[in-house]
Amino acid sequence: MTTIRPTRLATTALILVGAIACARADTLADFLRQGQFDGELRSYYFMRDYATPNVPNADAYSLSGLFGYQTPDFLGGFSLDASYYTANALGTHSDVPARVDTTLMGAANSINALGTAYLQYQRRGVWVRLGDQTLATPWANGSDSRALPSTYEAAYAKFTPTAGLTFHVLRILRYRSRTSDGYFRDDNYFATGWRGDANYGGVANLPASAGGTTGTFALAGEFQRRRLDTALWYYDFTDFAHMVYAQGKYQFAARDSLHPYAQAQLVREWYGSNAFETNGTHFFGQPGDTTDNLTWGLVAGVKIRKFDLSAAYNRLQTRGNGALGGGALVSPYTAGYATDPLFTTSMIRGLVELGPGSAWKLTGSVHAWDDRLQLIASFARYRTAFNGNDTETYFDAIYQPRSWWKGLSLRNRFEIANGRVNPGHQHFIYDRMQIDYRF
Repeated sequence: MTTIRPTRLATTALILVGAIACARADTLADFLRQGQFDGELRSYYFMRDYATPNVPNADAYSLSGLFGYQTPDFLGGFSLDASYYTANALGTHSDVPARVDTTLMGAANSINALGTAYLQYQRRGVWVRLGDQTLATPWANGSDSRALPSTYEAAYAKFTPTAGLTFHVLRILRYRSRTSDGYFRDDNYFATGWRGDANYGGVANLPASAGGTTGTFALAGEFQRRRLDTALWYYDFTDFAHMVYAQGKYQFAARDSLHPYAQAQLVREWYGSNAFETNGTHFFGQPGDTTDNLTWGLVAGVKIRKFDLSAAYNRLQTRGNGALGGGALVSPYTAGYATDPLFTTSMIRGLVELGPGSAWKLTGSVHAWDDRLQLIASFARYRTAFNGNDTETYFDAIYQPRSWWKGLSLRNRFEIANGRVNPGHQHFIYDRMQIDYRF
């Protein structure tokens, strides 16, 4: 049976809110009745089909629930949010471990976790969260494409001094991967089972003997004005790497039914403290080395009524010797998940997983049936120094009914990967059938 492991930040927040609530309401029950419940049910079935004869196909099923509660505001802007996550394979896992797609919910039959538990303050342009929470920053996010999202034990603050300008400060202490039942001082580079963490789906470059990481610190500024959106982020992935990430989008003036737009991004990453050097893994060479990487990307697109067509390009350049993957872009919370913000990342992988090189991607989407149906198709090609050429062909169909079925989403994601990185250098098909219901 899985044990739920609340963190120190979560426990402190619960005690604090309970005391305040009792002081501000006639009874704690009266106070709690004014809060809001929400939830989501997910039924996911994933299938991996390998063309290589000696590699078994794999699949997995999960029925999961995300149940949350948020208190009303008290003391002029404070509130508490708590959620419980659960996922169960309902005994459908194959008796052969190699035939189980462990990225969906791990190898165990169930996951039970305290998903979020945080104290929040929001008032007059100030927003602060302390505790276990979801994140939506470019390089530390929920990676929410499986049974459960990733969450973080963190302190996060945003300040908006004037309309269109926002500053961010983030400190991550511990991480709960999307297949884990608790929070650990690790990330997607740590081995599956590290100190009891069932963190499946990452890249697992570090040995099981690796020491824990002290987390991540980040700063950012976002600026929005008329048709321009820009952001500048700095991440200190402690023990791994430093990163500066800039992104921008410009929406050109519409002409008749044409709405053209352009996007750009730049990633500059360099040597961290290299705390894992003694474990035999060199993320950025030795102290004093010039090893670093530079990634840039462009998108040009146009919206034509219900259609959206775009072309994207990314290039990852590196220099120096001894770095992980010959100079791969180090991304502790998205590596292996393919949930990074690079324009050319596909459902299965992108340049973060494939390493230095270039990629281009064509994407088209359309909304139909009064926006109830969305169809997406894309084709991406990767040319990389260490993994050769790779192509990803992707199809996505999302149907969201209205009226009584509001909140229901039916989705099928399908991708064909061709490249040397696949087992036996043969094609690999990944099909994901997803049913979601939000209430």
